Amino acid sequence: MSEKRRDNRNRILREGEYQRSDGRYWFRYIDEDGKKKNVYRWRLDKNGPMPKGKKRELSLTEREKQIEADLFDHIVTNGGNYTVLELVEKYMSLKTGVRHNTVAGYKTVINVLKKEAFGRQRIDKVRLSDAKAWLIKLQQMDGRGYSSIHSIRGVLRPAIQMAVDDDLIGPDS
Repeated sequence: MSEKRRDNRNRILREGEYQRSDGRYWFRYIDEDGKKKNVYRWRLDKNGPMPKGKKRELSLTEREKQIEADLFDHIVTNGGNYTVLELVEKYMSLKTGVRHNTVAGYKTVINVLKKEAFGRQRIDKVRLSDAKAWLIKLQQMDGRGYSSIHSIRGVLRPAIQMAVDDDLIGPDS
């Protein structure tokens, strides 16, 4: 009779789940490219205790469900490691046949994103509220006008939609 694998709290571990000697759990899976990937978490399930001094994050089983849903929907894990700036640059490279003034406006948006921390964030970590807060900051703190904000939003929104269409991020991101 085969022995079931258990963690240090005597809970049965499922296939792909392991516990390290320091108490952290990890889950091994194969992504769409056939590469082995690992996810590490301090809690096995959502009711598990969080070690002191550790940042609260999804438990391993919750993260497993997200990964399985992304694999089922063919969504690239970690958003293909694109930053907001790289995503906007990719979007702009696909725009052909645009006028000179439009290209100049695109370059302005790129320059704004290069100066801001928002442009360096990974697209899978950015939420709608983050983008809205950033646009509000540009208006209130940096003193940018309505036209500038409208231009930036007019490039950022279709770039993010392109990421959703290309399955780099989910539609609820």
